[in-house]
Amino acid sequence: MKRIPTILLSLIFVVTASAQQLMATLEEESIIADSALFFDGTQYDAITNPGGNYRFGRRISPHGDCIDVVGGFVFVTWYKGGFDNRHLMLSRKNLNDPNADWVTIEFPHQHIGFQGNPNVGDSHNTAAIGISTIDETIHLLYDMHAYSSDAYPDDYFNYSVSVPNAAFVPDAEFNLSLFNPKQDFLKAGQNYERVTYPSIHRVGDGSLMMRFRRGGAGNGDIWMASYNGSAWSNNWLYSDGSIPLPDRYSLYGQEKFLHGTFYSCFSIRYAQNDNYFYNNGLYFAATDGIPVTQSNQWINANGSSISMPIQVADVVKIAEPADDYGTADAPKISGGPAFTVTENGAIHITTRVDDTSVHYYRGPGETTFSSNSDGAIPLGRIFNFNNYVFVVQLSGGKPIIKATPEGENNWEIIYAAITDPTTFKHFNAVLEEDKLYVYLMEDISGDACPLHLQVFNLSEGIINYPTFVKISLEAEDYDEGGQDVAYNDTSPGNSGGVYRTDDVDIEAKPTASNGYAVTHFKGNEWMQYTFQVDSAGVYTFNLIAANQNQDSSIVDVEINGVLYEDFIVTRTFDWNVFLPSSIPNIVLNEGENVVRITQRMSLSSRPDKLEFVSDIQLVNTEETLIPKTIIYPNPGSGIFTIQTTAQNLKYAVISLEGKMLQQGILTQNKINLSNYPKGIYFLQLSSDNGTAVKKLVVE
Repeated sequence: MKRIPTILLSLIFVVTASAQQLMATLEEESIIADSALFFDGTQYDAITNPGGNYRFGRRISPHGDCIDVVGGFVFVTWYKGGFDNRHLMLSRKNLNDPNADWVTIEFPHQHIGFQGNPNVGDSHNTAAIGISTIDETIHLLYDMHAYSSDAYPDDYFNYSVSVPNAAFVPDAEFNLSLFNPKQDFLKAGQNYERVTYPSIHRVGDGSLMMRFRRGGAGNGDIWMASYNGSAWSNNWLYSDGSIPLPDRYSLYGQEKFLHGTFYSCFSIRYAQNDNYFYNNGLYFAATDGIPVTQSNQWINANGSSISMPIQVADVVKIAEPADDYGTADAPKISGGPAFTVTENGAIHITTRVDDTSVHYYRGPGETTFSSNSDGAIPLGRIFNFNNYVFVVQLSGGKPIIKATPEGENNWEIIYAAITDPTTFKHFNAVLEEDKLYVYLMEDISGDACPLHLQVFNLSEGIINYPTFVKISLEAEDYDEGGQDVAYNDTSPGNSGGVYRTDDVDIEAKPTASNGYAVTHFKGNEWMQYTFQVDSAGVYTFNLIAANQNQDSSIVDVEINGVLYEDFIVTRTFDWNVFLPSSIPNIVLNEGENVVRITQRMSLSSRPDKLEFVSDIQLVNTEETLIPKTIIYPNPGSGIFTIQTTAQNLKYAVISLEGKMLQQGILTQNKINLSNYPKGIYFLQLSSDNGTAVKKLVVE
């Protein structure tokens, strides 16, 4: 049988290096409420579906600027479900008390529905919250979508503010009596009609910045105002979208106060637009300090001064992603971009063009933007921590966190809740120092769904992972020899048209390890790999593959004549996400070895790579380092108990790829890996006497 030379087929690494990485560890999860409003049913249309349940989108809780973390408390807004309730709600939790429960205030106000129809929901009517640390007041702006005072005299602008010193009262005192009656103004005499998309930002001195759109899509102005701890300022115009045609527009985006600077990033929607479907462009502006009036000096991304208000938006334009990456005749950008700026000045912006994820970025000190478009780019809430940028997103209803060094496009998964059975519809998130707070709605049927809060700890560290041997086989580097010798493929030709010219289907995949993956892997098709091993030993086999749809994706694995049937491939919920599935205790021979993988369920997995990883070599003997240490159950379902007499042990959990997954001080003598895929992990324990490494097996 003719085979690809071994040097092309397998790469053997002796892994002894160290690496630096951003890490996200799930520390806490709690249920805020079990019955938040969701717009279930069908989409309303006055002509084709007058009995529909919602207009625009289904999402209302959580939605918009709905979470704030300050002073050791987390605050969230939502609407109560089901649809016959719809009351505005405010919940709070004391983060400093591990035994604290959520406490909730129910307001008299009910979501008024689409154009005042209480039977049809409107997803524009978000509920924004902001806490001023100057006077400890709570500010809520809610339930508005370009309403006039004539049409909605009681609900065109909804503002509730607490009395001073209300934000951090004891739980027993957190109730409706803290709030003044609802107002239809922030400052008397100012115009608050036709307001949509309110948001509230807290800035460096504890004051608040409020922004809102006045007008409609394609013809809307962005206004701002500030709260100084005692009163709101006059409204001032940031973006004049109602300029004459053909330049008339509205903007879709957000503002952030980061590292002492106030930033704005957005796309725009023209009133007259023949070139783009909905929105286009990326626009960026900033001002040092706190913009309390229109007189602040603003600059564009190149540092050039700009006049306020912004009118023709080209003065702050940095890119046209619809032209760069659009695939349709009229490219579609339906929402605003997500962005962050690091302390070193790196700018990262993500958006979606048609069905493509796009990333524009500029490193510290650089003057031009680079851009990429591929399946590895995450779309969600984007933040920065130290010299990293990270994005929180949902994939298959499960939270995933991806990170890249600042100024780069090298995204890697640092957290994936693959094995958690709970799925979510949507989320929002905020970052406060080294803690990430993710506010989610559980994905169940009906118009009253649970709300969750997940708290992640972020850290950065040097990984000194143990010595082991890893043999890596790219899935596309199967043996030569043709049909029924090196592979079995049931359809003629390579449907992907890349890398090889025989009948196995291979596609270009930027997220795969070598840029390629096997696709259209049908039932009973197989591929065989012959490789060399320097020394016999016990290894763990990993199949790194994508599996978007099936919880029961089955592959048969045959290694040196030993058949491992019904091997389940981890579900990744995305054809661009590749994760390992493992078989422990595989014996490899010195010299030639053969592995064959056979797809059992048609089109349920796309292999990227096959790996064999040896047992680790301990750095120190356990008896010398940490006397009487026992880890059980091991193998286990993911929760391991460390029984030891040592005190103040530091721990780190490391994947087979050398990625730091968790680290910290060992508390309660337990390690929880239940959110990670089945397979082999390394537990590194450290004390003043040195370091020891143990292998953990998650079944």
